[in-house]
Amino acid sequence: MFLRALAAASLALALVAGPASAADIHGRGPGAQAAMDAMLILGGGTQRVQVLTQLCADPVRIRRCVSFPGSRQRAIERAVDRPITWVDARRVRGPAFWVFAPVAFDGGSASASLAWWDPGAFACRGGSTLRFVRIHGTWQAVEGTGWAGCPAT
Repeated sequence: MFLRALAAASLALALVAGPASAADIHGRGPGAQAAMDAMLILGGGTQRVQVLTQLCADPVRIRRCVSFPGSRQRAIERAVDRPITWVDARRVRGPAFWVFAPVAFDGGSASASLAWWDPGAFACRGGSTLRFVRIHGTWQAVEGTGWAGCPAT
């Protein structure tokens, strides 16, 4: 329970001080989707990450996946300030592993989701979702949820 509260607090902080500004997100193209995805990433860092080459409707279970469009891959690389290795499957001994969901647009709202696995000694994993609404022609983040867990040893 504490980890969920901590993740939710971190996500709220990321909404306020995140690397991407929701006021700058326009349209529905790859750049807009990448900016929404970048807001899901908590904290900075320069460590390399693995990113699945597919977008998965259920990123936690890596189910219902489709190819990650090249234009969106390039937009993610520009929006995320870390080196990315695109992989077809998680390398257990590799760096942190991220799986993105397709951004779901529904009229004047949208949601972006991400699941992650940490290869560290604690083998933690987690995920987050942000909901956006369109206000005066820009996408604004209005609600976020996040979770994290580590196996007990």
